[in-house]
Amino acid sequence: MTTPNGVSLGQPTGSAEKPQFKVAAEELRKLAAPTLPLSFLWEFLLDGRTPARAVSDAAMRALVPALHGAKPIIELGAGGDYYKHFVPSEQPYITSNLAPGSDLELDMTNLKLDNCSVDALVSVFALEHVYDFNAVFAEQERVLKPGGRLLLIVPFLYYYHAAPDDFFRFSASALDKLLAPFDILVKQPLGNRWLLFSEFLHEKVVMGSRMGFFARLALRGVALPFLAAGLKSHDPRYAFGFAYLCEKKAQQ
Repeated sequence: MTTPNGVSLGQPTGSAEKPQFKVAAEELRKLAAPTLPLSFLWEFLLDGRTPARAVSDAAMRALVPALHGAKPIIELGAGGDYYKHFVPSEQPYITSNLAPGSDLELDMTNLKLDNCSVDALVSVFALEHVYDFNAVFAEQERVLKPGGRLLLIVPFLYYYHAAPDDFFRFSASALDKLLAPFDILVKQPLGNRWLLFSEFLHEKVVMGSRMGFFARLALRGVALPFLAAGLKSHDPRYAFGFAYLCEKKAQQ
């Protein structure tokens, strides 16, 4: 299959071609969850990224190299080209969404892609916006080649954010079952109670806050010691979300 921008996705069902990635599965199993640097305290005080955004960005940067290869990475449910900038320019990366504006118009519940035609898929904070999430998992497994990889980052303890709607949150127990058909290479909680508390105190105008500048600054100041306490750890009981890196099992 070839996309509208002329990038080949690879061979469909029946091809002996196996995905070739630059990072071996054995190396990925050793990865620890990424933590935030001390410099994030300053970024937070200056009303930069929220803790949840910073943590999910760190996870994406740490794990997306596992998808690097000769064939394109397809992002499902992309909200723009934000994550396209997380990969080197020579790595083919295709954004997709049901709404116009992405490289491809794809419905996550009914992907118009051939069986076993894709090397790598990524989805970041998109699954919660799809009501029939079981169909999404089935479609991801269908279009991936045996040995193909899926990077999934989904919310757990995270605020309601309609785009255009918001339906679900996912615990690690649920994800373990939903991803049982795959070989799970990496499973990482993202966040802890102190980062979660800091998130509550990060009032942002772009997220609808009506508080004034100094009131918002004061709240971030209150949050700083808690944020500092949570920079270097993760706790699945109080995680913003979870990052899973999976590989499709060989067909029997």
